[in-house]
Amino acid sequence: MSKFVLTVGARNIAVQIADMINAGDQLWARLNESSILLSPVKYLIELDGEIITGVIGLEQYGLTTELKHLCVHPNYRRRGLGKKLLEKGIQAATTEFVYGAVGSDNHTNIRNNLRVGMRPIGKRWGRGRHIIIFARRKNGHRKSIHNRET
Repeated sequence: MSKFVLTVGARNIAVQIADMINAGDQLWARLNESSILLSPVKYLIELDGEIITGVIGLEQYGLTTELKHLCVHPNYRRRGLGKKLLEKGIQAATTEFVYGAVGSDNHTNIRNNLRVGMRPIGKRWGRGRHIIIFARRKNGHRKSIHNRET
């Protein structure tokens, strides 16, 4: 008897990514399939079968990579997936420095950023709340990201 296997296509993945980010983030603009497929952001996803359980985006700006859109499916939370995605995002970055912005009310994401060696380097006001900027070196995060050693 033949076994029929469904494949997860790019369009299906893009729809799931957009839905997950829209549900979990307070973006001004809503994302859709096209905005995901045409975006310069590269997404790392965690799958359980055909269901995306977590996602993190990476966007390179010059010598830095921004980690963005970290989301975990509600049914898969409290299993360490957010931390795992942050670690994979840092590993996948092609620049020396990585950074990300986290709402000051997102205690889980703040804790995960600290656990992977990210450190708060600033704060700004946005989307009606304080946003904390976290950063670290990709390798050797114990060195200061503010001062270059000479």
